[in-house]
Amino acid sequence: MSESSSGRRSSTPTSSRTLYISAPSPSKANSPSGDTNKESQTHSLPLPPQTAPTTTSNGFPLSSNPPFHTHAFFLALERTFPTQVAGQLMRATRALLADRIGLVKRDALTTEDLENRAYLFRAALSELRAEATMSAQNEVSIVQASLAALRRDVDALDGKMKEDIQTLKHEIQMEMDNRKNEARADLKRQDITVEELLNKSTVTLGDLRTEMEKVKWDNMRQAVLIGLEASGQSSKSKPQGSKQENTSRSPVHQGHQVDTAPSQQDQIE
Repeated sequence: MSESSSGRRSSTPTSSRTLYISAPSPSKANSPSGDTNKESQTHSLPLPPQTAPTTTSNGFPLSSNPPFHTHAFFLALERTFPTQVAGQLMRATRALLADRIGLVKRDALTTEDLENRAYLFRAALSELRAEATMSAQNEVSIVQASLAALRRDVDALDGKMKEDIQTLKHEIQMEMDNRKNEARADLKRQDITVEELLNKSTVTLGDLRTEMEKVKWDNMRQAVLIGLEASGQSSKSKPQGSKQENTSRSPVHQGHQVDTAPSQQDQIE
């Protein structure tokens, strides 16, 4: 019976259906006058359909009870069993079916429940996916903002480094130019100093030459005077005859000495 109830549960339609069952009291079912009430039982079928609850405890709609034609089932049982036994079997089957249907309605899930839960699951999954997407987008935007900030910092640092390098190059170039100018000025000073030294040395050499010439002329003059004095003394000591000869030759000698002096001066110059 559980298999049939599970099969009925899986094949329960969503549209409303009527339930044709009879509802005799338990006292009548257990009374011995089953044969006398046979016709009354058969004439009391079918009963009007019973209305089942349309919603479960969770608020989901329920499908109506599956149809159960008690009269046709009773007639089918009556062909095999006696009338009383057929009625009892029909009532037991009806009670068991009602109990199983109630159990299924209480515990089992209908197609609509499954669809609703699947819808809720899909909605939750979609919401979770949207949250994950938003979180990923936020993280990506944060990472992109961080990368943009880092890129700006790198660009600013690059520009600052370039400016510093250009400033350093300019300062180095200015320093080199200053050093070149200073070196040129030093060379010019050295050249001027060397020229001054050369001029001074030239003047000093000229003065020294002049002094040397002066000393030479003084020495020559003294030598001439000494020679003249020596010749004068020698002429006095000789006899008178030789004195006359010496006196006649001395002008020639003096003239020779006077003439040679300018030639020596020319040679020195």
